[in-house]
Amino acid sequence: MAEIVDSAISFKIIPLFIPILFYFLGINTETTELKKLITEKKSLVYGLTLQIIFLPLVGIAISTIFKTSIFSTAVVLALLVPGGHVSGLLTHIKKGNIALSVGLTSIASLLSPFTIVLWLNIVISDSQELNINFLQTFLQLSLLVLIPFLAGIFTLIKKPEFAEKFSGRLDQFLKVVVLVLTFSGPIEIRELLADNFFEGSKLALLALISIYALNLLVSKALNLSSQSMRTITIEGVCQNFPILLVLSVSLNMPEVIVYGVIYYLVSMVFAVSYAFLKNN
Repeated sequence: MAEIVDSAISFKIIPLFIPILFYFLGINTETTELKKLITEKKSLVYGLTLQIIFLPLVGIAISTIFKTSIFSTAVVLALLVPGGHVSGLLTHIKKGNIALSVGLTSIASLLSPFTIVLWLNIVISDSQELNINFLQTFLQLSLLVLIPFLAGIFTLIKKPEFAEKFSGRLDQFLKVVVLVLTFSGPIEIRELLADNFFEGSKLALLALISIYALNLLVSKALNLSSQSMRTITIEGVCQNFPILLVLSVSLNMPEVIVYGVIYYLVSMVFAVSYAFLKNN
C-alpha cells in the first residue's frame, strides 16, 4: 500500500496548494457575514462543538468498534480536520444559513492547528504504534493553514479592492486544480481503492449516518431553526481532505490517504444528495 501511495504524484502536489486554498478562504471571509452570527450565537457555538468535539468522538467510537480494521485509526483522523470549502456551495443549494457556514468553516479552520494536535495527543495516548512530534505537527499545520488564512484576512481588511479582484482569479484557478486532482488522485491509486472500497465505505457511511443522526437529535433538543440544522449537517459531513493528506504524510500512514479518498467520495455523494433533497 505504501509503495503505491508514495508513487502517486497527485498526493505530492495537493499539499502545495493548501496555503493557497486557505489564503483564498481568508480573503473570502466577509466580516459583514460573520457579524450576522451575533444573532445566531447558539447555532455557531453548537456547530463548532459538533465539529471540534462531537465528530472526533464519533470517530473514536467507530474506531473502537472496528479496531481490527485497517482503517481504524484513519476513521478518527478524518473527523479531526475542519470542514471543507465545498460546504458553502452545498449550503447555498440547500438554502441554508450562508453566514453560519462561512463562520463555522473559518473558525474551525483557524483553530485546526490547536484542535488537531490536542486530539492527536488523546488518540495516541494508548497507542503503541503511533509516535508523533506534536510541535512539528503544530508548526506544519500553522504554516499550511493558520498563517495563510490570517494573511488572507489581513489582505481583505487592508486592500479590499485587490482582495476582490484577486479572489475571482484565484477561485477559477483552484476550481481547475480541484477538478484535476479529484480525478487524478483516485485514478493513481485505483487498485487500492478497488481492494479496500467496501471496508472504507462501510466505516465512512457509518460515520456520516452517525453525524447526521446526532446533529438531528441535538438540533431539535436545542430548538435550532431548520435552516441552521441543515447548515450544520453539511458542515459536519464535508471534511477537508488536503489537511487529512498532510496528517497522513506526517504520521507515515498511507492507509489514511486511501480512507481519505474513500471518505471524500462517499461524503460527497451523501452531502450532494442531501443538498438537493427537497426541504421540508
